[in-house]
Amino acid sequence: MHDDINGDGNIKYDSVFGACDDQTHDENACNNSYTNGRIYTITALEPQEKRAWRTSIFIDGKFWRGYDTEIIAELGLYVGQKLARAELDAINHSLEKRRAINRAVLLLSYRGRSIHEVISRLVKAGFSPELADEAVNELKRLGYLDDDDFAQNWMKSRLGAKLYGPRRIKQELRQKGVADELITEKLEELSTPEDEYDRALKLAQSKLTSYRNLPADVVFRRLSQFLLRRGYSSSVAYDVSKTVLREQQDDNNDE
Repeated sequence: MHDDINGDGNIKYDSVFGACDDQTHDENACNNSYTNGRIYTITALEPQEKRAWRTSIFIDGKFWRGYDTEIIAELGLYVGQKLARAELDAINHSLEKRRAINRAVLLLSYRGRSIHEVISRLVKAGFSPELADEAVNELKRLGYLDDDDFAQNWMKSRLGAKLYGPRRIKQELRQKGVADELITEKLEELSTPEDEYDRALKLAQSKLTSYRNLPADVVFRRLSQFLLRRGYSSSVAYDVSKTVLREQQDDNNDE
């Protein structure tokens, strides 16, 4: 039995074609060690001891790589199968692409992500940019990845629960690689200038109690700076701060 997991959780390739380290996923380095014109034989497909759902593939008596048993069956691999270099290249690429897709789906199970985020995380995990692009294109085709939906959902959560202003939302989405045109389009769909003012007012009113007993000029400065940090424009931040202070002074006078 052969397990393909190192102590750090990465796959190890003690390959007949040369050592291929999963930390780099350098397919070219692995493939370049093949001998042109040679025919390879799958000599064993062995279930792994520690990971029963995986099977180790042996080529010409030496361990090549391990993968999910179900996927190996789907690819139609069998003991005694003769393979040329090009066929091994295609199998290796198919397995790596599936692994990249699985990694991306795992990332998306935690929270929604932009296309740029997924590609960046896959490349950081060691997959080539080309393989990351292929995996992302497949996920887009299947409907798992869509920057339009991602931007809309991100904005709704920020506008609703967090009461963020448009500037902060734009900054966050730009950092996630969402196109400016799409950000602008979605903001116009989800928020009007009146909505922005109302959110800023609600946020300022909730913050005002923490400035109790402070001089009015200090409250105005802190409140307007707070709204600016939350992503509101300077005009909205100042107007709302003045309005909230005026309301507070009116209330005090009534008392």
